[in-house]
Amino acid sequence: MSLRRVLRINKNNFPLSKRHMVSLPDLDRFTKSNLNPKATIDERPISLRFRVSSLIELCQLQEAEGISRLAVTEKYRGLDSDSEKKTMRNEIIAAMCAAKRHDDAIALYYCFLREPSLGSSAIKLCSPFLFNRHCVNADTIRLLTKVLVDAGRIDDAHIFVKGRRELSDSVAYSYLIRGFLDLGNKDKAYELVDEMNRTSDDGPGRRRAVVDATFMDYWFKQGEDEKAMEIYRSREGEEVVCAATGNTLLEMLLDNGKQAEAWKLFHSMITNSNTFDRETFVTMVNACFKLGLFKEALETFKRPELTRSSRCYANIIANFCDRGMMSQAQDLFAEMCSAHCVCPPDVPTFRSMINGYAKVGRVDDAIEMLKKMVDATLLKFAVQEAR
Repeated sequence: MSLRRVLRINKNNFPLSKRHMVSLPDLDRFTKSNLNPKATIDERPISLRFRVSSLIELCQLQEAEGISRLAVTEKYRGLDSDSEKKTMRNEIIAAMCAAKRHDDAIALYYCFLREPSLGSSAIKLCSPFLFNRHCVNADTIRLLTKVLVDAGRIDDAHIFVKGRRELSDSVAYSYLIRGFLDLGNKDKAYELVDEMNRTSDDGPGRRRAVVDATFMDYWFKQGEDEKAMEIYRSREGEEVVCAATGNTLLEMLLDNGKQAEAWKLFHSMITNSNTFDRETFVTMVNACFKLGLFKEALETFKRPELTRSSRCYANIIANFCDRGMMSQAQDLFAEMCSAHCVCPPDVPTFRSMINGYAKVGRVDDAIEMLKKMVDATLLKFAVQEAR
């Protein structure tokens, strides 16, 4: 008996032109289609951001996308604050990127920039929470740059970054640099390095770290390990400038069999609270599992430097469940459910436990866990409504 749930995401065919970035779907595609908003959103005073986040968690990406579009309609524009709208926008676009729906993500972004004219199907620029440059943050710039590069629209990505000089960001530039390197255009890549140094507000240490990581990754992918490690060794003695850059270096070292260097870097990073984050520990825990070092994975997860979150628990529990190690998964799940833990189980954690039990033939336990997940999800929505 299998309890594995099959989730299908229906992909919209947006009329997005490869040549014109402003070619986008009519907002009424959602409000007038067979996906009736009355069937997916009720009149309870629950923010659109919470609804979208919950649907993403439940892998209902199509529904989440549709509800997010309501943020630019007259009826729902005032339901969420500007900061909530920014967060919602970035969450849904990131989720679509993870699902490899690059063109759809681009179309959704430009949909957020517009709303229908009154009494007309024309579209105009008038979304204050996105068109106002003070409301578009660095995370959005990074997301859209990566989406465009991954979609093969690197020239559009460059135009996009250059058009937002007030938010010039070395990470966004790193996506452009890597994109041109992958195309074999090293001259353009080096030209972008110079452009980044002229325009980015990031300090020289951060800019150099980002460039080094980008070129290291490129040389590793080309099978030129010695060239990559030569760049890495040139950084010896330099402190990691931020967690994001350190995490990128960790992943590259681990992916290319440089475990000793990765562990040395990890121990160096966690001595400074500014140079590591939860993702640092997630990366090392995953590396331990890949190498079959299960005891070390748990020890890394339990280190006092890590302030554990639901995502941290979900990650290690999923790893144990994937390997049929349900005793360890159960202990961690019980820890999440304990009174002193501030990060209760989320839907991905429940799903991992259900699949893990089913995998080892413990069907009754899987059914019981499914019931707990339903109860917890309903409680979450009830608490949000009460607020």
